Amino acid sequence: MKSAGTRKKNRLRRALVWLVVLLVISTLLISLPAFHLNIISVNELSNISEDEIAAASGLREGQHLAAGLGGSLRHFFQLRYGKAEQKIADSLPYVRSAIVKMRFPSQIDIKIDERIEVAYVTIPDGCVLIDKEGYALSIHSELPDNIPVIAGIRAVSLSLGQPLTVDVTSSMQLAVSIMGAIIDADRDERSTISLISQVRKIRPAGGDLVYLTVVLPDTGEELIILAERAGDLADDMLWLRFAIEQNALSGHGRGILDLTGDKRIFRPDG
Repeated sequence: MKSAGTRKKNRLRRALVWLVVLLVISTLLISLPAFHLNIISVNELSNISEDEIAAASGLREGQHLAAGLGGSLRHFFQLRYGKAEQKIADSLPYVRSAIVKMRFPSQIDIKIDERIEVAYVTIPDGCVLIDKEGYALSIHSELPDNIPVIAGIRAVSLSLGQPLTVDVTSSMQLAVSIMGAIIDADRDERSTISLISQVRKIRPAGGDLVYLTVVLPDTGEELIILAERAGDLADDMLWLRFAIEQNALSGHGRGILDLTGDKRIFRPDG
């Protein structure tokens, strides 16, 4: 029968063996190339380069995959880099959100939800591009092509990556609503025409009414459209997209296409 001293020595010996095993495993985790960053993968983007994303993240080639992992328990268990995600979102106005996740071996994947410019508001020295939620994305000295201007409002404060502050908040909210309806209509795969590319001007008219100036692609004519937020904007914009694609609105001369009632009526000038 083993003495108490012998049993104690055996436990100590086993503990030392496990300590050596853990040290060996830790050394392998630290030194093996598979545990060091070699590839940063970024999804395809329209306005931001992979280099900009990688630089903003703070991630560096060769760093250990465990460096920066976590940020919260949720991030840790999902193998995500919470601080890198926040750095990207804070430093790049076009980023709505970022997911930065480990993919073993040697890789970190970055998935960006990108803001896309859909309209602009004029400022004294040019214009500021905004997305469909009204966030300011970039400032330009020259007015862009094929992007509508929101008329009748004036920017009073501007911070890139934040909602644009304007003098008439209700008009901005109305313009944002119509832009969202246009973007949603453009997602319908039954048509190939881009409605947002045909809109030249969005002009809130008070209350829930808004005027759109649309260029008809087959003739180059400008058509004025009156829409109403109280109605079904999404359905109206989808109908408008199909009507433009089928050339159903061309050749009527100057006037206003009224979409505010139950019927869609063209009212000629005069």
